[in-house]
Amino acid sequence: MKRTLVISDIHGCYDEFVKLLYLAKYSPSEDQLILLGDYIDRGKDSKKVIEKVMELVSNGAIALRGNHDDWLLCFLADPEMTTSYLAEGVGGFNTLISYLGLDYLKKESKIQSVVKRMKKEYNSHIQFLLNLPYYHETKDYIFVHAGINPFISDWKTDISNLSWIRWDFINSPIRNVVQTVVFGHTTCRTIHNSNEIWLSDDKIGIDGACCFGGQLNCLEITDKEINQYHVSNDNWEGLNGSPMPRLSAV
Repeated sequence: MKRTLVISDIHGCYDEFVKLLYLAKYSPSEDQLILLGDYIDRGKDSKKVIEKVMELVSNGAIALRGNHDDWLLCFLADPEMTTSYLAEGVGGFNTLISYLGLDYLKKESKIQSVVKRMKKEYNSHIQFLLNLPYYHETKDYIFVHAGINPFISDWKTDISNLSWIRWDFINSPIRNVVQTVVFGHTTCRTIHNSNEIWLSDDKIGIDGACCFGGQLNCLEITDKEINQYHVSNDNWEGLNGSPMPRLSAV
């Protein structure tokens, strides 16, 4: 029986990601793995996560884009206009540290130099993220990072909401599609006060807030039932475990 395994909001939590794939006994030849975005920021191993996701996609997994993945791409495209990516709590510095090292970032004070090095050394990662789709659709499910706009028929073109929508989607009945929508982005603990996967009649939320000291969830879908696995983040040190260097846009 072919399974669909769905994971979202890894946020640089590489160890938990690898453990979860092992716990779920993921087999590329037998299972369809779908990743719902936000591979980077906040956790300490964004680079390793992207490398793992690229490997998984090369072996048949489907990876979607999340708002944090877009945030990094916007920062790299126009660093002077997107310094919000480096704001405390967003986790952008954690991503830069995982790619370039804290020692380098302490010495280099100019954002433009940081961006230039990222583009030069990690262009393959950037192109990988740029080419990821925002949703994946089957007969029974829509897989997406944040959700869909429940008030319009042409939800596929509403890119901003696919990456960012929260309560307008979560609190509204889905009448514009017949499938169940599987999403991440909004942590389950804010939806139903638990890190466990949230199941409703027309939506399934799977973000277990791993990067906030919660857990990384995996939704298992078969023809007969839905199950779930999770790995707890027991080594969480907060969003900014490393001191943030000060970078200048000039």
